[in-house]
Amino acid sequence: MLPVMLFHAGFGMFSGGYIGVDVFFVISGYLITTIIAEEHAAGRFSIVRFYERRARRILPALFLVMTACLPFAWRWMLPAELADFGRSLVAVVLFVSNILFWRTSGYFDLAAESKPLLHTWSLGVEEQFYLVFPLVIAVAWRFGIKRLALGLGLAAAISLAASAWLLDHDALASFFLLPTRAWELLAGSLLALLAGTRYAGRMPPAAANVLAALGLVAILVPVFVFDTMTRFPGFAALLPVMGTVLVLAFASPATLAGRLLALRPMLWVGAISYSAYLWHQPLFAFARLMRADPPPPWLFGLLLLAALGLAQLSYRFVEAPFRDRVRVSRRGIFGFALAGSALLAATGAGLAAARGVPQRFDTATLPLLANAAAIQGCPAVDAWLHVCRFGDAGAASNIVLLGDSHAYAMRPALDAALKRRNLGGYAVHTACHPIPGLFDSREATTPARVAFCAEANRRLRAFVDRPDIAATIIAVRWTLRLYPLGGAIDAPAFDNGEGGVEGDTPFRRNLTVDATGNPNDAAAPKIAAITTYLAALAALHPTVVVYPVPEVGWTPQRINLLAVAGGGAPPTTISTSAARYAARNAAAIRLLDGLTAPGLRRSDPSRILCYKRLPARCIVQADGTLYYADDDHLARPATQLLVDDSLQQLGR
Repeated sequence: MLPVMLFHAGFGMFSGGYIGVDVFFVISGYLITTIIAEEHAAGRFSIVRFYERRARRILPALFLVMTACLPFAWRWMLPAELADFGRSLVAVVLFVSNILFWRTSGYFDLAAESKPLLHTWSLGVEEQFYLVFPLVIAVAWRFGIKRLALGLGLAAAISLAASAWLLDHDALASFFLLPTRAWELLAGSLLALLAGTRYAGRMPPAAANVLAALGLVAILVPVFVFDTMTRFPGFAALLPVMGTVLVLAFASPATLAGRLLALRPMLWVGAISYSAYLWHQPLFAFARLMRADPPPPWLFGLLLLAALGLAQLSYRFVEAPFRDRVRVSRRGIFGFALAGSALLAATGAGLAAARGVPQRFDTATLPLLANAAAIQGCPAVDAWLHVCRFGDAGAASNIVLLGDSHAYAMRPALDAALKRRNLGGYAVHTACHPIPGLFDSREATTPARVAFCAEANRRLRAFVDRPDIAATIIAVRWTLRLYPLGGAIDAPAFDNGEGGVEGDTPFRRNLTVDATGNPNDAAAPKIAAITTYLAALAALHPTVVVYPVPEVGWTPQRINLLAVAGGGAPPTTISTSAARYAARNAAAIRLLDGLTAPGLRRSDPSRILCYKRLPARCIVQADGTLYYADDDHLARPATQLLVDDSLQQLGR
């Protein structure tokens, strides 16, 4: 699991280290199927004994790590974060954390880095598999190993095909869910059923050496070549999976690869790998939660060593004793499993039901710790459009809110403002990029996807062109959408120049597609797409363009929490440089200033937040009021001001 740990530490050299989980799946499938097959062949397989072994192997160290997280979560998590952590405790105990994280976050998203139990998704996949797999073997064993292997091979092929297909439709589901990961476990199972390590003995030594070495190369190359932009798992996962199969089949003590893997340090890491895997993510997550700025690389290096040290202690004093049937009986391990599961699930459910126990903080501090914006998309009404209705639902005149998450942050304040004015509102978006002609770099820019998004945007424009629509408001994180622009401060992630550095992900790169179907990262076609889109909207109705929101760099709630956790009080004022804002967004502002469509109106958040309260500064928090929901989205106090300004531009 070392590659996974190095990847989670953020060491760029190991950008594909996440494939360590795929290696683990294959090895797990191989080892457990070997045991099941041997016991069936000897006529002594017991499903109770199988689950007893799983409980001894998985639960003691897992419960220890989950319990160890609790005091740190209580002290260093915001209320919303602690509530989410509580939900994850319940999900881990039920072995459905992969489903929870599929529904609530992406594995490569920035927010995921601060989830202490994110890594347990792989345990969820594995245990879901082993709830079904032994029963399948028990039923199918009578048909013979060849027929059993044929059936499992067909299931593996279907699973792999589903994984590849789903990447274009729900990439998170392809990553997190058992049906699209089962083929990796089945790859190990098929090896165990058909041959085990017997192939190595049949091969000439030179051939076995070559095949085992190829297997190691197939595992190592993705660790250094893959990254978060690799379309994964799908067919890309075949390389590490088949590499692992080759190593298991041919890396005997007679081969160089076998001797390398049998070195004492390698055996030690292998022995403690489960505990090390359990410990590393909580250590890394809390290191991020306990700072306002990104932790330095050297700290992750120390935490990596700490994870190995804790793993050694866990292995010696927790894993090994619980595996000893003399020390812990079958009744004892099942009783421990039930009691531990009940206590942790009850604790997690309590934290979630109490919404992260905001009573931990005094009433004056609590508003400065809240995520005050409802940054949510809308439900789908068909395959193309997502629509929310708000404001006065019976109004004959409506305003449409368009854009990305910066628009969603405005919706609650716009809802209240429209109700006061007896106006209706719609928030509308598609499953594609908020600007027609642009694509998120996560998306497949295939002809089918381009055609789908063209139709989605045609339908969105038809919605906006309805006679009951009076005006449009559009809010987008323009500078991010235009990157790379060139200029004084040109980066996808914001650095406020004062220690606040926004986390980055390659997913933020936006693309256009040229006439030949090739993706393009240049700024010029993005500018053309934005200009064309805004002109088209303004030709339909009066349209307010919301200018770039001043970015923060820090998450202000984290600054407040750290102050309180340190025994102090939240700072009276948090602000950022107005000059930094102007330099960062200069190109986007020039673009928006230069638009000449007669129906365009402009609302500038910097006129609300910058220069007025503090010279040359943009206010993030002042006089007990928090204006930001996170490091770039506005909270309700700011969106109310922005909405009022936008409606004033429309004469409403």
